[in-house]
Amino acid sequence: MSKTSSATLFTSNLRRHISAALPAPLYHQLYSLIKNYILDGSLHHGDKLPGEQELAELFDVSRITAKRAVNELAAEHLVERARGRGTHIIYKYSPKPFTAPVIGVLEEIESMAESSTSTVLECDMVKPPQAISTEFGLKRGDTLMHLARTRERGGRKFAYLDSWTIGIQAPENHDIFSQQSRYQFFRDHDIHITHITQIISAIAASPIVAKHLDIEVGTPLLSLVRHSFRQNAEEEELVDYINALFNPELFQYQMDHKLD
Repeated sequence: MSKTSSATLFTSNLRRHISAALPAPLYHQLYSLIKNYILDGSLHHGDKLPGEQELAELFDVSRITAKRAVNELAAEHLVERARGRGTHIIYKYSPKPFTAPVIGVLEEIESMAESSTSTVLECDMVKPPQAISTEFGLKRGDTLMHLARTRERGGRKFAYLDSWTIGIQAPENHDIFSQQSRYQFFRDHDIHITHITQIISAIAASPIVAKHLDIEVGTPLLSLVRHSFRQNAEEEELVDYINALFNPELFQYQMDHKLD
């Protein structure tokens, strides 16, 4: 890393974070600052770290302080020092996915069910489209429980929900899904979800969806595709697929996930 690029990275604003007025020792403050840059990918594998004297000048600390900070980084195998070549980053950054406990996602679904009302459009055992059949690995003629609903709050429809579920029969009383979430229904029938994946994207409202949500055809919608799995011996099996379409003018999908 050149002196110019390092000076750009270690801005004067950040330099003010290294201060004798703070309780932590100066070397630890500098070590922590550089370590964060390495761990979040701002400093890349192979980048050359500024020399001890340059670090000392950049942060207005002694060379001994800068040397101790770099020694700490080397002790954690984040950098490698080589005589005549300087100090280089050896940590390989890779983005970590956002994760959330399954229970957290299910609580979110339960909360939505409690704070809105649902209208069932269809609930029956149906032979699914080929794409859905392939997702579940179905044989020719196999059926799934198909449930199509809208959700509304304050008299305004904000979501169109289209789901397919295996291993369960559609109930005779379809209104049950107007009164409780599907996941409560699953639990009542001994289907326990252990893994959920979600894909969020945007899609234009089709004529059918537009009709049910009282919007114009082509209106931009937030699309959430959720796959729910359960553990079967040593393998996971898909038990539920849902495509939830939300009107972004009436609904926001908020996530507050932590990195592992």
